[in-house]
Amino acid sequence: MRRMLCMLALWFCLPSFVFAQTIEEALVNAPLSEQNPSTCRGLLIGCDLFLSQPATTPSSYNNVMQMEQAFSSGSMQFDVMVTRPGGLSTSGDLAAVILDTFSGADENDVSYFYISTHGIWQEGMSAGQMTLLLSDGKMETAVSAYMLRTMFDQIPGKKVLIIDACHAGAMIGKGVSTQLTNVFAGEDYIVICSSGGAEESWFWSGDIEGENLSGAGYFSGAMIRAISPMGNYAADDNRDGVITLTELKRYLLNHHGASTVRTYPETGDDPLFTYDISQYTGYQRDALVEGIYFESDVLTAENPTVFFSFNVVSRVQVAYQLVYHRGGRWDFDNAAIIYDNNGDFAAYPKPGRTLSLGIKEREITISREDAGASGYVLLQLLTIDKGIPSVASSRVLCVPPDQGDPELFVSTPVLFAPEEHEELTFNIHHAFPCEMTITIEDLEGNTVRRITSRDATRPEQMDPMGSSYTWDGRLSNGEFADEGLYYIRVKAYVNGVRYEIVSDPIMLLGVSG
Repeated sequence: MRRMLCMLALWFCLPSFVFAQTIEEALVNAPLSEQNPSTCRGLLIGCDLFLSQPATTPSSYNNVMQMEQAFSSGSMQFDVMVTRPGGLSTSGDLAAVILDTFSGADENDVSYFYISTHGIWQEGMSAGQMTLLLSDGKMETAVSAYMLRTMFDQIPGKKVLIIDACHAGAMIGKGVSTQLTNVFAGEDYIVICSSGGAEESWFWSGDIEGENLSGAGYFSGAMIRAISPMGNYAADDNRDGVITLTELKRYLLNHHGASTVRTYPETGDDPLFTYDISQYTGYQRDALVEGIYFESDVLTAENPTVFFSFNVVSRVQVAYQLVYHRGGRWDFDNAAIIYDNNGDFAAYPKPGRTLSLGIKEREITISREDAGASGYVLLQLLTIDKGIPSVASSRVLCVPPDQGDPELFVSTPVLFAPEEHEELTFNIHHAFPCEMTITIEDLEGNTVRRITSRDATRPEQMDPMGSSYTWDGRLSNGEFADEGLYYIRVKAYVNGVRYEIVSDPIMLLGVSG
């Protein structure tokens, strides 16, 4: 039975004639989760004003305030919720507020930590040297991943860290060109990073047609839609009222395109967030649009059109923003806005009409001249409610060349021990965007795990160009693979032509001792 990360304890007053021995026997025979119900605590920090980096005002402030609402909207009961939207200035301040917020936590409790700030890391640094800036606009301090780990090691129980910062993935060794150690490896940690180690984490200013509106982060917006009424708890695939790490990551990868979300562990079935499913069925829904579905995320010369659909739950204006990947980064400054006036894109270049309720099917043709001979395009679906735009979903579209050898190369560690909480994070270098199938094989050539199945690559800012993947050492049935040698097989597809490569052997170690 899955262990709930956070649950509401329900106590009943027993009649006075019940003997104490009977109570003790009941507690002994009860499941562990009922004997020791867990308590949730939350700490949310946002820094907008810096001495060494550009200000992000008011994005981090808004991220914190909206994330607090999202955390509080579910069925989880937070015993403590502390927010610091105006920033902290020293590592001592951070250590103190962590100890104060999570004081009293025991092994059954869960501590949630969210921070929105600038992240600093570059190739050549270790994972532990990835730093988060703390600042209140008057004083600024850098806190390394190692320091953050040391602070949270003082807190018993499960720790869920949500790091909303550039280069956040470096601290768990993901999304970087070199092999890095995961600073937070261990059964007590779940880490969700807004971006890979080489990537920037973007925020939006809310500026549309020259009107500057309050902004927020693209990642935080996707998180909030995933776990709260604002998106009708969109990450809950099976609608059971429980959002797991696996569900959350799947949703974020499909609907947050500005950067690549990285997590440790790679997947997980323990509940991260819960809510009362009976409150969000039928017409009791808070999102403006939902059920956003993209038919494909690969554009070719023969098929340069993206087909997608969505369900309008409440009458709203809709627009689409096209952002092209140029010079190794998203060119938001030259993004193109297309307004949807009930399916008519051409006649109404300005917003004005709202969409009627129901399922909408749309298609947009992407110019290869705008996208480049090969590259990536970010398609963002915007809702405009009372003149205020927000991102309902964003999808990375892959534009591979018509032909060419992707020059595949696999870079991987030589060994890892999954039963000791290690993962195998490896890089596949490819010369241009393409589709890839990645499988793990044993010595006999049998496939033991499929990592991707003809999935499109996305820009991860690595140099040389490449994509980062992780195998947790488990088979397709969820059990750990036997100790021994394994290989990574990569198949890349370019306009129907397949290119293939097999990695050097990797040693999977069993439990030591």
